[in-house]
Amino acid sequence: MDLAHFFPAWGVDPAALRVGNLRLPLFLARRFWEVALEQSADPAIGLELARQLDPVQMQGLAYLMQLMPDRYSALQQMLHFWPLVAAHFEQRLEQDGDCLRLTLRPVNDYQLALPEVDYWMVRQLRHLRSAPGALPALREVRLRRPEPSDPRPWLQVIRAPVVFSSCRDEMLLDLAALQEPRDGGSPAIHEALKLSLREYAAQTETGSELERVCAEVLHRLADNPGLDEVAARLHMTPRTLHRALQRDGWTYSRIIEEHRRLLAVDLLQATASTIAEIADRLGFDEQSSFIRAFRRWYGATPGAYRMQRQ
Repeated sequence: MDLAHFFPAWGVDPAALRVGNLRLPLFLARRFWEVALEQSADPAIGLELARQLDPVQMQGLAYLMQLMPDRYSALQQMLHFWPLVAAHFEQRLEQDGDCLRLTLRPVNDYQLALPEVDYWMVRQLRHLRSAPGALPALREVRLRRPEPSDPRPWLQVIRAPVVFSSCRDEMLLDLAALQEPRDGGSPAIHEALKLSLREYAAQTETGSELERVCAEVLHRLADNPGLDEVAARLHMTPRTLHRALQRDGWTYSRIIEEHRRLLAVDLLQATASTIAEIADRLGFDEQSSFIRAFRRWYGATPGAYRMQRQ
């Protein structure tokens, strides 16, 4: 990918990525993968990027996971500290007999981009790979994405059965293998890492103005919240909030539009809601306004878009 063209299309200043304690709001995470897929023309771009090192936010947690006495304990630590890594989706661990399901769950009906699911699945698999002689933990991977025309990249990386067009994104893990003991690390290092992660949690608890605005929009989009209302909820003046968003290269109206654009396709594809119900969920006063906006975003009406993907 040409980074000179990537960042303007993404809408993020590269310098902003060097800011400490950075977490991307959901809409920017979705835009990242949308632009990456468009510019790379590679449906397996998530698998490719997962070959890189862990993101900075994940590195301390990954080290802590390696120090745990078994992989099950490592997963529990990962779930506990996961909001420090990515706040725009959840990971859940559910026991089903002798199997554990590690599931990626959307927040407020916003689905993860399919390449991002690939990315995080592979990152988790790298942390769960067996040590020499240990029992393999992975039984199966289930993905929402339709089966690609060439599934070999997924099969080669995952090295286990893969079920495409599943109802959710999850890994099926062998409980006995995960509970198999292994050499733990230094208790002192273990405690130091946990303390560091707790301190990081305290530092990032408030979040940036962009994060906080997006959280308000995520929860109140159906009410079509205005800038003045959101500013009041954040204990800021509208002028101060407007300037803060401008520093990040965004306006409030663009943030609203991006959330509507992304949630629209999720609701069309993942629910049986009518066009009128979706328009209401997105905060449009009139169904016709939603249809016009959708046509501008995707070049088709919502009904035609849904039919093309059934």
